[in-house]
Amino acid sequence: MAKFSVPALALALAAASTANAFVAPSVSSSVASLSASTPTALASSVALEAPPLSPETAWGQPITNIRDVQSAYRSTAAPEFAPTISAKDLGLDPTDTAAQLQYFKDNATEIKNMMEEGGAVIFRDFDLMKEQKGFQAMYGALGMKVCLDPLHSVSARPTVDGQKNSPVYEAVNKESRKNFFI
Repeated sequence: MAKFSVPALALALAAASTANAFVAPSVSSSVASLSASTPTALASSVALEAPPLSPETAWGQPITNIRDVQSAYRSTAAPEFAPTISAKDLGLDPTDTAAQLQYFKDNATEIKNMMEEGGAVIFRDFDLMKEQKGFQAMYGALGMKVCLDPLHSVSARPTVDGQKNSPVYEAVNKESRKNFFI
């Protein structure tokens, strides 16, 4: 049985289902109407709903010449992983969450393309995502769909706020959870 870390599994699931990972760039009315600049105001604007199950893995066609494909892939330059976007580098005030939310709305397509090409995007100096409600407002502005953790049935990761239907999970950083097998 293969052993995978939860972050690796999450990345694999995201890569396997990128076509289903995002909704249209238009933002839902609850997120689009956010104009407050405080996390408390953001919290009252984004409602928690029961997220759907994570998308099933979409397997491609069998690869009969896997060694040739691997050899060809290894001979190419590795793509950039996890480009970084900094609020300071963009000239955004790190505490101005309304301006940060507007940045995500205005640049949703570009950011999602970066996620698909690089596997992830690192956001630095954004106060918006320091609170759960701000994080939800950010991914709503990007048009991302939420889903349950693929391991939710075995309680591999608790949610940040402890609510059953919360879409924001804690990182797996506990010694007792390092040996989960898929």
